[in-house]
Amino acid sequence: MEQYTYEDEYRGQKRKLLILSGEEDTSYRVFSDAKFIGSISHEINNEKVVWKTEYNILKPIATKIGEWIENSN
Repeated sequence: MEQYTYEDEYRGQKRKLLILSGEEDTSYRVFSDAKFIGSISHEINNEKVVWKTEYNILKPIATKIGEWIENSN
């Protein structure tokens, strides 16, 4: 399991998100202030990685977080 800290701005306030990888690094759980706010996962479509989530709060930033994780490795 890997751990990441992603920083962004939400409603004009800076926040740090804790991201924990799941099994086989295919899904990631996202926490804000120690509260679970959702998860993101990726699929490969036509040799392109697509990041997705079912959680509305993460939909605007799921791709940004996923690309940031890819670049961190």
